[in-house]
Amino acid sequence: MKRTLVTVIAVSAAFGLAACSSANSGSTNSSSPAPGPSSNSSSSSSSPGSSSSSSSSSSSAPADTSSTSAATPPPAGKATIYAAVTAANGTALQDAFHTAFPNETISIVAAGTGKLVTRMEAEQKAGGVRADAMLLADPTVMPQLASDGILGDYVPPAASQLPAGNSGQGWFGPLDFYNVIVYKDGLTPVPKDWSDLTNPAYKGKIEIGDPSYSGTTLAMAAEMPKLAGADFFTKLKANDVKIVQSTNTVGNDIASGARPIGITLDSVYRPLKTKGSPVTIVWPASGAIPVPAPAAMIKGSTNPVAKNFLDWLLTADGQAELAKLGYSPALDSSGAVPAGTKIATVPFQDLVSQRSTILGDFTKVFGG
Repeated sequence: MKRTLVTVIAVSAAFGLAACSSANSGSTNSSSPAPGPSSNSSSSSSSPGSSSSSSSSSSSAPADTSSTSAATPPPAGKATIYAAVTAANGTALQDAFHTAFPNETISIVAAGTGKLVTRMEAEQKAGGVRADAMLLADPTVMPQLASDGILGDYVPPAASQLPAGNSGQGWFGPLDFYNVIVYKDGLTPVPKDWSDLTNPAYKGKIEIGDPSYSGTTLAMAAEMPKLAGADFFTKLKANDVKIVQSTNTVGNDIASGARPIGITLDSVYRPLKTKGSPVTIVWPASGAIPVPAPAAMIKGSTNPVAKNFLDWLLTADGQAELAKLGYSPALDSSGAVPAGTKIATVPFQDLVSQRSTILGDFTKVFGG
């Protein structure tokens, strides 16, 4: 897909959307079972006919010594992945991976990026993260995970093909989230760019996410003044914008007509459209704001199944599965992002160091 880059400044995403094995404990996490998911997470196994479980051993099962036939399949391998995806998408990824690797099983523990980061940090302090790899939704959390000794250093060879900005120390971004405009069908006038949202015609109709709760929204808050003017948020406040925590809430409120226009993610829009919701996406003329979803190994894990999963995410089949689930694959041949779409360049490392300033500026305008 041909993309024209619009160079702007700063931003983040240790998604890390919103994206493991035992480290520093004297043994690798592949030898200890994964804990059951918390009340805010879900886990299931991709092996057909098995019941959902967040407990998974990343070591290979012992070989069947009753037969030495060369036709005997290799022992099954297992790995636990902490992923910032919905439970349904986690199950779909498990099944798709198991189809590609019939003798290997992954168990995805699904929760938001913030909850997964908190969980990993707590487990690390208690002796080691009980998973083998991660797939998050906010790249800005990755430097802290590295500092905490949680982030491994394995990156798939295919990561060299990724666009600039979709990799960092010990992580790579197999998919991207894009901050875009979505509106309910029938709304007039139809917006074409970010600055259009300051039109008084939209007063009382706009909704956006809160950057203090989401790395994807933090990127939006950092870049918007560069793309739409330093007074963009001041004008948006004058237009009686509503601030909510989640970009999913924004999408649902647009679809219902409660707030018929707003800033959300392309990954929020697609499932709504698939369900038949009367919504339309706008890829802003001055540039959609990207946020890579970081994937990585947990430090200390050498689980080959987890490595195979990370590798698989960048294969044609893995990228196609991500597109099928409503995401924008980083090695995009799906048409998820229209050809010719302008994409802002976001330096996520800067966003990490500027987080407090970005949130402070946002709070000065909207309070909180």
